Amino acid sequence: MQLSTKQARIFRLALLLGSGTPVETQKIISQLSCSEPTLTRALKELRETYSAEIRYSKATHSYQLVESGLLDKKTLRQIYKTLSSSIEAKTDETISRVSLDKEKKKAVSLSLRMSVLRKIDQLAMQTDTTRSDIVELLVDHSIAEFAATLPRR
Repeated sequence: MQLSTKQARIFRLALLLGSGTPVETQKIISQLSCSEPTLTRALKELRETYSAEIRYSKATHSYQLVESGLLDKKTLRQIYKTLSSSIEAKTDETISRVSLDKEKKKAVSLSLRMSVLRKIDQLAMQTDTTRSDIVELLVDHSIAEFAATLPRR
């Protein structure tokens, strides 16, 4: 299973704080390779998802997991396994898909129904590709079909 960047960040944050000892803010930011606002959002997500109580200490500029909520040892082990397998999958994918002559791509935002997004994800998993690849294939196929219906000039 491949995790999104956000999921991987939250999982790594859970593992960093899972011991219950204070962890310096700068260490967390460098380990997660993120900005302070991104860390704040990740902490909020972790608190909400796992009902965890995480406190910030101004004196030591650190965060500490004081009440684990749903982040028990079993959950942390599962998070570790999931994160490890995701890293392995990304490494394998990177090795097998490196292309030096990539087309320039532009990130866009689409508003899709969840049912459509699930179908795209399902097709991507079945074909071992990405969402972007599936959307490109669908657009290419749809344009070809549409062009075939147009009268010739």
